[in-house]
Amino acid sequence: MELAATAAFLVSPAAKPRISLYTLRLSPNLPSCPLHLKLSNSKKSLHFQLFSAVDQGTVAVDEREAETVSEETQIESKEEKRRKLYVFNLPWSFSAEDIKNLFGQCGSVRDVEIIRQKNGLSRGYAFITMSSSEEALAAIEKFDSFELQERIIRVEFAKNFKKPTPPPPPGVPVSETRYKIYVSNLAWKARSGNLREFFSTSCKPVSVRVVFDGPSGRSAGYGFVSFATQEEADAAISALDGKEFMGRPLRLRIGQKTADESQSETKEENELEGQAEDA
Repeated sequence: MELAATAAFLVSPAAKPRISLYTLRLSPNLPSCPLHLKLSNSKKSLHFQLFSAVDQGTVAVDEREAETVSEETQIESKEEKRRKLYVFNLPWSFSAEDIKNLFGQCGSVRDVEIIRQKNGLSRGYAFITMSSSEEALAAIEKFDSFELQERIIRVEFAKNFKKPTPPPPPGVPVSETRYKIYVSNLAWKARSGNLREFFSTSCKPVSVRVVFDGPSGRSAGYGFVSFATQEEADAAISALDGKEFMGRPLRLRIGQKTADESQSETKEENELEGQAEDA
């Protein structure tokens, strides 16, 4: 390629200098090169640095490519957070293969990392990476609060990534609406997913939540189901109150019970159940 270089500058009119035009043939790989031009009829000289336009273009392209790679890396990192799960309260004897087989019910498990103690024993929690965000979300829906070898395992997104939920009405807690049903007399093995499936056969619940005892991790025997409108909540009570769910008749009421009322009612139900078993 050919590059022509010229220069303009201020000198005394009497000097009448002349500038020769230099034409150079540069290789695309030629680095920057300094030129020294001598002015005719003058002791002055001009120094400047000539750079290959090809090199500058290459640098610009490299910068754009670097920006593209950086953006792609950020997208991949965000997608990985959507696919990575944190599972805790696992049985101590559960191996990576056991976890892979269990979560394989929801899709393809790409990686399982069990966190271990210094002696090699499991700490009871692990990180699982699914093949897609949809599979990860399905695993949460299926296995969060799932009973496994007499333990209640918990599953959530790693890196505090929250699964998307529809926006609630103003002033209403996230994932629950003001049109709420109090559900009691639940079986100990009842989970939110089970209860949602049961209600979905007759209506369209917005949210379903089974309450658990903190220390034991077992169901407290009651929960809450919310709806988009009061009419839907009333219709659900009419359709499902007294219906058998996991071997026990459900009790449905409008409104939210206090913790003391719920515990008292649950205790009473358990005593009645125990008396029935003794009989």
